[in-house]
Amino acid sequence: MHGTRLIAAAALGATVAIGGCDRVREDLLAPQNPGLVDPTAINSSTAALALRVGALGQYKQLTNGNGGESIWQYGGTLADEFKSSDFATYRTNVDRRVTDPGISWNYAATTQARGFVRDAIVAMKAFAPDSAAMIAELYAELAFFEMTLADNYCNGIPLGHTENGVRVNGEPLTILQVYDSAATHLDTALALSAKAYDSNSVYINRLSRVLKARVLIAKDKSNLVAAAALVAGVPTSYAYDMTFSSISGSNGMWSLNSATARISVADSVDVAGGVTNVIRNALPFASANDPRVPVIDGDLARPRVVAEDQVTRPFYVGVLFKGQFDPLVLASGVDARLYEAEARLQSGDVADMMTILNTLRQAKPAIGASAIPAMPALATPATTESAISLLFREKAFWTFGRGQRLPDLRRLIRQYGRTQDQVFPTGLYFKGGSYGADVNFPIPNSEAVNPLFHGCIDRNA
Repeated sequence: MHGTRLIAAAALGATVAIGGCDRVREDLLAPQNPGLVDPTAINSSTAALALRVGALGQYKQLTNGNGGESIWQYGGTLADEFKSSDFATYRTNVDRRVTDPGISWNYAATTQARGFVRDAIVAMKAFAPDSAAMIAELYAELAFFEMTLADNYCNGIPLGHTENGVRVNGEPLTILQVYDSAATHLDTALALSAKAYDSNSVYINRLSRVLKARVLIAKDKSNLVAAAALVAGVPTSYAYDMTFSSISGSNGMWSLNSATARISVADSVDVAGGVTNVIRNALPFASANDPRVPVIDGDLARPRVVAEDQVTRPFYVGVLFKGQFDPLVLASGVDARLYEAEARLQSGDVADMMTILNTLRQAKPAIGASAIPAMPALATPATTESAISLLFREKAFWTFGRGQRLPDLRRLIRQYGRTQDQVFPTGLYFKGGSYGADVNFPIPNSEAVNPLFHGCIDRNA
């Protein structure tokens, strides 16, 4: 079973716990592989394969790259999936949409993980060149990290790397250029995984198709038809999971929500000083009673879960990931169906979009370890704008906590012509003040070690 194979990858993965903000500079300048195998010592297929396993383990930086905090969690908090229930000012500020370039926002962890994967690719191509599917999987992972950078950060991302231990600085790129780099690596993954028809090659080919479709759509909605064609043969039941264990670490979403209570599943209302406040544009993830985002009020949980700041109430515990080691989905057949639905919307066929969405609601696919029951059919929206809103709402519930909400909100601005105050949480903030206007994360000041970097090109969506 392919999901089980990833358990081994995560358990054996050589990862480094990324420290607090004061360690960002050291992380950026550190060797790309301080763990399992020194890249300079790679001189056999056995060592290259070990380096590959360590590189696959880097996926967990997406959910627990900094003691649980990660770019998926930060992105979900900047959007409307999570809200801060912690006393830390910087975490409250990201929830309030006010981000500081003096903080890493897991940029260092994400870029370093990309370096791990590059080293593994070099080693595998040199010492295990016939392992086409394994090399393809690494190219798909490299693309995933580049896509993640473009999804979450501002225009001006330098894709630097090291060659033979020497740092090569990258020119700042727009997010569209970074998506282009990811697409190129996915083309390589597709070509390599198409060389054979064994189950592993097919599995990696499907991963590459889903990710390539996602990158194409992120770049321009005019690519939706091509994206839908790419994923047409991917079964709805397909899933490429990131798994966890007592050796590799916990599911970071579980850690921050269930274990430490630093983030709560968010809602479209909050309460401050006994006053209920409606949050404009926010989806009711906690109160919708949707089986794709099941929650428990912390006061009713057994044992009771109290927010770390002791004041955020109600505190909502997400139980989609009920266990410490429950898997998280990186790419799936559910994603494929959502891309097909958006392609039908783009072509003006709202009825066909609804057929796809409602068929998916009846399909009962699993999300990680949770089986989703069949859900009632949705009514067809009356206007194109309401159809767009419905599609992105459905996608938000299907992909909750998986790093897709922030880039989708950015796409609503960039591709669908909406403004940030029509898309992101807006108005009064429950811990005081008002929401800001940030729609992404800045490249941190620590990147100033790169002489080509001079800050974000802009903070546009």
